Formats: sequence, C-alpha cells, structure tokens
Amino acid sequence: MTVTEPGVGTEMTIVRTFAAPRELVFDCLTKAEHLARWWGPREFDAPVCETDVRPGGKIRIDMRGPEPYGTNPVYGEFLEVERPNRMRFVLRAFQEDDGSWGIEHEDTFVFEDAPGGGTLMHMTTLITQVSERMIPALKGMKEGWSQSLDKLDELLPELV
Repeated sequence: MTVTEPGVGTEMTIVRTFAAPRELVFDCLTKAEHLARWWGPREFDAPVCETDVRPGGKIRIDMRGPEPYGTNPVYGEFLEVERPNRMRFVLRAFQEDDGSWGIEHEDTFVFEDAPGGGTLMHMTTLITQVSERMIPALKGMKEGWSQSLDKLDELLPELV
C-alpha cells in the first residue's frame, strides 16, 4: 500500500549502524534500565520505564518533555522477542478523553552483524491507529526516533 498523507498505514523505516555488539543493542532497546537513559527526542527523558521482555510482556514508558509537552505515558506489549536478532512490539500513546489512543504503532527491529563490526539495525514503524488530533505529530515521528537513536548511540560506549 502506498500512503501519501500521514495516517493509518503510514510506514517509516530507519537503518542505523551502532559500534556495539547485537546483544548489547538489543538489550538497550528492551531493558528498562537502558531505555530510561535514551528514550525520547532531545530534551525529553523517561522518568518511568518498565518492561517485561517476552511475547505478551508489557511495556510502559513515561516520556517527559519540556513545556508545553509535559509527561506522556506510553503503553504497549512485546509481540515477538528473538534476542539478539529480532523483536516486535506495539506502542500506544496520547490517550483521548474517551479512552481511545491518539496513536498506536507496531515497531519491528532486525539486528545483524555490521560489515567491519558493530550492529546494523533495521527499524520499521507502521501506524495502525491515529486520531485526527495526532496526525500532525506523524510528520515529526522520524525525526523524534532519529534523535532517540542518536542518544542511544551516545550511550553505547559507556556500556561496551
């Protein structure tokens, strides 16, 4: 399916190389103690971060940004966990007054050994639900993920 306007069905792909082994990169994307240190774009942090890394296991990340953003709880669950090769999870955020979610997306990560060392990561995000109010936010999603992954890249040397 080709999507020309942001909305349900929008897909985004990011490919990054990290100078760290696959096991460590995988753990940084699944373990709460690591996620809390890099999750969110620049100027954001994650004061609450909880993960149960197994298929069906829950995810909760409170993403806190500068004003006017405040704190936004993100909830989800792991759909697939194959350490250190692949994982897939669904995340939901920006809960509306009626209890529905402003945005829901499914994220798939594939990790390979990079030529010359390190980890080659392929990330694909598919928007599965989005409210009218949140459609403009989709335009900044790739930049937000890119900034988050930059923060992860800066953290990895401390953990190697």
